Amino acid sequence: MHELWYHRYESMSTEKKIVLTFVNNRQKCVLHVRMKTDFFHLFFVAFLFIGSVATAESERVSEIEDIYQAGLHALSEKKSRDAFNAFQRVVKLDSSFVEAHYQLGVLYGNQSQWKLAVRAFETAIKISPNFADAHCRLGEAYLIGLARAKEAIPPLKRAIQLQPNFRSAQRLLGIAYLHRNRIDDAIHHLKRLAQDISSDVETRYLLGLAYFQSGNFVQAIPHFETVIKREKLHAKAHFNLGNCYLRTGRVAKGRAVLQTYEALIQDEERLNTFRRLILDGTQRLDIRYQFAELLMKREEWEAAIVEFKTCIAMAPLDKKGYELLGYLYIRIESYSDAEKIYGHLVKEYPQSAVYRNSLGVVYMMLEKPRQAIVQFETATRLGITNLKQALSLHRNLAKAYRQIGDKSKAAEAYQLYLTLKTSRGQNEMQVEQK
Repeated sequence: MHELWYHRYESMSTEKKIVLTFVNNRQKCVLHVRMKTDFFHLFFVAFLFIGSVATAESERVSEIEDIYQAGLHALSEKKSRDAFNAFQRVVKLDSSFVEAHYQLGVLYGNQSQWKLAVRAFETAIKISPNFADAHCRLGEAYLIGLARAKEAIPPLKRAIQLQPNFRSAQRLLGIAYLHRNRIDDAIHHLKRLAQDISSDVETRYLLGLAYFQSGNFVQAIPHFETVIKREKLHAKAHFNLGNCYLRTGRVAKGRAVLQTYEALIQDEERLNTFRRLILDGTQRLDIRYQFAELLMKREEWEAAIVEFKTCIAMAPLDKKGYELLGYLYIRIESYSDAEKIYGHLVKEYPQSAVYRNSLGVVYMMLEKPRQAIVQFETATRLGITNLKQALSLHRNLAKAYRQIGDKSKAAEAYQLYLTLKTSRGQNEMQVEQK
């Protein structure tokens, strides 16, 4: 019987061999087959499990990254609340997402929630100790937000260690040293920044201030002068420069600079008053005009343009707003915009020689001499009573004819300009004699 089973076993397929073995030696071989089968199933299940976990993790990471990118997009659209919500979701889903903690810190700082900003930056640094921007922002939060200069110094120094040319960190560290009255350290850091020809105005001012606080007024002067040359409305620079002049014996110059400082402070007070009135919803056109003209005087061009446009919207039939806006556009060399303004004025007031002369000037700047000639010639026929404006008109007309190659008419216009100029000189002499 045993031999029979053996021969049948040998002649069977591998699959049947397993069955026969199962019959012939049940206890032993069942275990053997089951072990093989169970191992295969375990391996297969594990493979499926790992694959599904990997897929799920990949999808989770992708989802978190999409949320973070949505937050960055919201920031670019200046939608701070949406950005904040997105970054909050990111750190809830993945507490190790360092960039989200950093962005939350920035947003907290923008809202003057400095303690929360500090916490967010510290979390970012804990996750990524070599995150230079986070160290710099942490120092800024301590220095600017919480007025704790002593605690600001270590993270700012660390930021500079990580990035030796980190200009923002160097400037903030200089300020922190100034606040701690470590003047030599402040000068050391700020001087390195100021050596760069492209150094910003504030760095120059801070270096001047450091020299001023050290009592070195001679060294402070050129820095304050550079600041005022670049930004003539910098009131604090005027104040410190005036005092430097006084302390170095240049009294007249010091007083003149301090007078400018007083005027700047008065202008700033007026601006603040106008802003409060506008926020309160004033509908007084004269207030808006005064505000716009003050902005233009201070060369705050974009803000002035907005205000003049507001004046025009409030009183579309009032030519004053158009006149001032047109003049502003010429000042900033925005000639295409000026063309639209003076074109409108000429259309509404076709008998105005002044508006036609201004439109002609704009055409000249746009290299449209023939169109300019039409306006200048029309203005000449209409007549300008103001001698200074008449001189400008004929000089412009002569230049326009030269540009189109008409030498005869150019000479004629220029001769009339010279005649008017001579007449003006004679009138001035008669006035002086009287």
